[in-house]
Formats: sequence, C-alpha cells, structure tokens
Amino acid sequence: MSGRINLEKIYFTIVEWGTYLAMLTPLIFIRSYFFPFVVPKTIFFRIIVDIIFIAYVLLVISNPKYRPRFTPLTIAIAIFLGILILTSITGINFEKSFWSVFERMTGLITFFHLFIFYIILTSVFRERKYWERILTASILVCVFISFLVLTSGDPTTRGGGTLGNSSFFSAYSLFNLFFAIVLLVGKSGIWRIFYGLAMILFLISLFFNPGGFTKGAVTAFVIGAFVLIFGSLIFYLLSSGKKMLRNIAFALIVLLILGGLGLFQLDFTKEKIAEVWQSNSVQSRLVVWNIAWQGWQEKFWLGWGLENFNIPFAKYFDPELPVTGDLWYDRVHNVVLDTGVASGIVGLISYLSILGVAIFGLFKLLPKITDKKNVFIPLGMTALMVVYFLQNIWVFDMISSYVMFFLSLAFINFLIAPQKKEEVATRRIPLPSLIGALLIIITIFTLIFTNIQPARASKFTIYGISFPLEQSLNYFQKAITTSPIAKFEVPEQIVTKFTDLAFAGNQNEELLVEGLKLAEEQMKKSVAESSLDFRSRLFLGKFYNNLYQFTQDPKTLDLANEILGEAKNLSPKNQQVYWMLGQTKLFEGNREEAIELFRKAVDLDPRFAQSRWYLLLAYKIAGKYELALAELKEIERLEFNWMTDVNNFKPVADIYKGLNDVDALISLYEKGTEIYPNEVQFWANLADAYAAKGEREKAKQAAEKVRELDPESASQIEEFLKELGY
Repeated sequence: MSGRINLEKIYFTIVEWGTYLAMLTPLIFIRSYFFPFVVPKTIFFRIIVDIIFIAYVLLVISNPKYRPRFTPLTIAIAIFLGILILTSITGINFEKSFWSVFERMTGLITFFHLFIFYIILTSVFRERKYWERILTASILVCVFISFLVLTSGDPTTRGGGTLGNSSFFSAYSLFNLFFAIVLLVGKSGIWRIFYGLAMILFLISLFFNPGGFTKGAVTAFVIGAFVLIFGSLIFYLLSSGKKMLRNIAFALIVLLILGGLGLFQLDFTKEKIAEVWQSNSVQSRLVVWNIAWQGWQEKFWLGWGLENFNIPFAKYFDPELPVTGDLWYDRVHNVVLDTGVASGIVGLISYLSILGVAIFGLFKLLPKITDKKNVFIPLGMTALMVVYFLQNIWVFDMISSYVMFFLSLAFINFLIAPQKKEEVATRRIPLPSLIGALLIIITIFTLIFTNIQPARASKFTIYGISFPLEQSLNYFQKAITTSPIAKFEVPEQIVTKFTDLAFAGNQNEELLVEGLKLAEEQMKKSVAESSLDFRSRLFLGKFYNNLYQFTQDPKTLDLANEILGEAKNLSPKNQQVYWMLGQTKLFEGNREEAIELFRKAVDLDPRFAQSRWYLLLAYKIAGKYELALAELKEIERLEFNWMTDVNNFKPVADIYKGLNDVDALISLYEKGTEIYPNEVQFWANLADAYAAKGEREKAKQAAEKVRELDPESASQIEEFLKELGY
C-alpha cells in the first residue's frame, strides 16, 4: 500500500512540476528554428503536455479520484473541440487544419494538447494552494519577459520580448496582469508587495511598450479594469443589506449609462474615434473583415475548416487592401469572424458558449462569497474574460495566449465547481491498466511524430535558408521528408532560395539545376494538393517567369501562362496575378497585352501606386515615354516614394532620355546624389547630363567626385575632362 502511495506522489509531483514548466512556454525562443518565436514555444509546450499526460494516466490508474469531472465548462470546451474536428473534416484541407503551418502552429494537434492540459489541471489540482503556485509561476515568467521588453537593446526582442511583437506580448501580459490583481487581494506581507510590483510592471509594459502602443489591448484593459472596479462597488452596495446603498447602486448604474452616452457626444471623443478609424491598421482590418464576412457567407454553417482562411481570402480579395499597406492575411484578426470562417456559426456559438458558461458560473459564485474582499477573484476573472474577448477583436491567439486562456478556464472551473468532500470518498472504477498502457503508447507516438519531427523539419528549413547551395539542397530535402507540416511553407522557401542563388550567379551549375528542379517539383505538389490555393499558383507562376530568365526556354512561359491563368480565376481581383502575367507577356514580347494586364491591375484600385509603377515600366519598355511620365506624376501625387530604391532611378532616367529632357535628367541625378552620395554611377550620369547641357564646370565637379569615390576610374575621368576642354 505504501508503495502505491509513493508512486501516486511521484506521478502527482511530475504533473505539478510539469505544469510549472509549461508556464515557461512564452519564454522559449531559439533562433536556429524556422519561425523562432513560434515553433520552439509550441513544440516545448506540447512535449511538456505529452510528458505530464503520461504521468497523469499513471496517476489515474493509481487513484481514480483524479479522473476528469464533467462540469458544464468542461463539456462546453469538449463540444467546441469536437466541432473544430468536425468542421476541419468537412473543410477544404484537413491536413492543414490538423498540422497548421510553422508560422502559426495552431492546428488541431495544438488544440488537442491545450484540451488535455485543461483536463489535467482541472482533474489534479483541487486545492487553492496549487492554483496560487501555478499562477505565481506564470507571473514570474511574465515579469522576466516584461523587463526584457522594456530594456532589451536587441531589436528582435525589444517591444515583444520572446513573443516576437508588442501585440502578442500585450495579449499574454494582460492575463498575468489580472492574475496579479486576483492574487494581490488575498495575500499579505511580501507576497502582496510582489504582486503589486508585478502589476505595476505589467501596466508600464502595456502602456509604455517601446515596440508600440497596442491600442486594442490597452482599450480592452481599460474596459476590463472598469468592469472590475465598478462591478466590485456595485456588488458591495447591493449586498450590504441597506436600502439606501442599494438605491445608490441603481443610481450609479443609471449615471454610468447616461455618462457613456454623453461621452460619445463630445467633440474630443468624436475626433479621437475618427482619428483611430482612419488609421491604416483599422482600415486594413475593416477590409479584411469584409473579405472574411463574404467568405463566411459561402460556408455559413460549418466554415472552411481550421487554418484555411487563405482560400476565402483569395477568392473574395478586395483590391482596396494593398492601399492600406497589406497584401497577405492568413488570419482575420477578429475572433468572431476568424471562428466563423473556420468553423461556421456552429463553431462560433460553441466558442461563445465557453465564455458564457465561464462568466455565468462566476456570477453564480458571487452570492456565496462571505468575505467581501474575495469578490475580486470571480470579478477579476470575469473582467479577464471580457478583456480577452475584446482584445481578440483586433488580433488573434498564438500559443502563449492560448496557454494562458486554457489555464484561466481551468482556474475558473476550479472556482465554480469546487471539489466536494463526498466525491473524494466515493468509490470509482479505476482506469484499466491495458487502456492506460495504450494511452501511453499513443502519447509516445504523438511525442515523436507530431513534436520531435516537426521540430527537426523546422531546423532543417532554417538551415536550408541560411546555408550555402551545397548544404542548402540537402537540408531542404530533409525538411520536406521529415514532417508533413513542412509541405505548406517550405516549398516557397525553396523557390525563394534557389531563385536568389540563380540571380546571384557564381554557383555550382549542376547543384543549382537540381535545386531549381526541387523547387518546381515541390511547388507543383502544393498546387496539385490544393485546387483552390491561389498563393501556391502565384508562387509557381513567378518561379516560371524567373526560370525563363535563366534558361530562355519559351516552354517555361507557356507554363507560367497556364498556372497564372488558374491563379487569376481563383482571385480575379488580386493585383499580384496581373503583375506576374504582365511580366510573362513582356518576356514573350507581347508588350500591348502586358500593358493591358498592368492597366487592369491599376483599374482594380487606382490609388495603389505599386501597380502604377509596374505600368510605368511597361510603358517605358514599349517606348511610350509620355504615358510612362504621366504614370510617374500619378505615382508622385499618391506620395509613393520610389526613390527609396536605388534601382528605380534607371528606368525613370530612361524615360527622360527617351523624351530628350536633359533638365529633368539633371534634376533626377542631383536628387540621386543627395540621397545616395556614395553611388558612383549617379555622379557619372550627372556629369554626362551636365556635359550634354553645356555646363562644363558642374560636369567637371561631378567627374572629380567620381574619381574620388572610384580611384580606378582615373584614366576615364581624364579622358572625359579632356573632352570637356580641361
């Protein structure tokens, strides 16, 4: 008997310390991984969950009291997970729904781990002391990350810490801010000081984040703080038993409503709302939300499946989006629409029911509280759920915030469904050892196949990106054969890597050809496996255009026309496909067709200067310099600063040369030398332009600048000066 008790303690200890280790998830950041802010965190969390799940199974075998309890909140979460599975099966790409992509790692496999994590927490930790320790462990980790956010000199961690950017950090820190508030109330002495200081630190990192002020998170916090403070006041007044205080409570509620209505009538408030509303970040969100809404309507009940927003995004693409500064979205950045697109109205109702059950349970808990200071615990968690939902109206969850969310749900479940004494004594049927062994075997298989192998594939991918050609090819081949998750992003990286190497030149031709063949093969697989994927077709079409520049094989242009034609059918309002098709036509020598395609891109939204730039280049190639100049004027009117790229000066210069406008050429290169004072070719061109204009002294000065920057050109400069008469 003592041996069984000892084993039970060992299993419990593994689960307990494994849970503390899981709180380190946001801290994990390893640069040698593809998407280092995402992949290592997710893999770490999932491995920890796999390990503690094995210990949990053994714990349940040793003592049935740790078996899961089916509370309303647990049932709501289980139903949501079941709907995610169902809608992923009925969606358009179950494999992607299951694995997700390296950039996000939020597929079904991660949700399975999050749910198991929740089940373990709610089944094992049924005393308040354990919850205080777990939440404190999370707060300690957030304290460390907050210091890193505020003090780091590394641009990759300043503002976002080990979470990548300020938005993800703010979402994560909001949970810990409310954990600190909740624990602060019930503690005294040194711990109260610690929680208070942690709360102040989190507020500073939220409001004064050097990476940028996260409006959504800050707004959500302000609303949540108001809910907590005002809710506590109202609860105190209503529960006082005094009629006068109750009347004051009702009066405060009425004043709150009237004050809120009055606030929105103030000119200052209207100006601030208009300012935020007109910002690029809000405008881009509104466009994407509209795209998502259209996509949701097509599959209203069950959605497109988890991780598949890229398909309706392309199908209902709004050409206004690039004007706001964005071309690609794989998330809606709105929890309601994100959930609706992924799992339909059924999934959305299920998701909202989780929050509803949690908040309803916390409200039911309020009348049972005898010590008034403890009201901050359920009200604090209620406010946290409100804050979490509101800030997710603007962003989306990643692994760190998901871990915090499921941790919060588990803690809420502990609060609203406390362990009853009689349940401990009730005899329960133990978990059969055979089933336990089977669960452990499945978990070990999961550990290797869904965690170790994706981690290896991620490392191979980053090696393929960063290593030279001789090693890169081998690592990319390893990546795509190690784990199925690699098939969704790695082909694009292969295309980019070997295309760049081909343009760079001086490569092993045999290996380069092999790399280009691998790139084509993998992109063709991506296209074949998803009949609705616009992005993979666009990448393959671009690859064929680039391949033509290396091989001059006209067959590659036929392939480009074919695949880009398919892409255009999938996303007929996306400017990028017209750019690629226009380039194909230019390579074929069909300049008029190319111009028409570039015009089509411009017509989709004339405010998008990038499309006008490509049309300008097509006009220049066709020798239509007047039309090219007209586009240049439009581009400048749109405040598109084409001069930020040194390579853009040459085509503009060609336009002025074609128009025999020497004055414009001089003005162009004067600006060029001002912006890029060490660009030798600009000074040389300026010297030629001055000479053509007859301004000998200025030509001489420009030529001498060339000699200063490039001493090897001295003999040529001497010849040039002799021609000038010096």
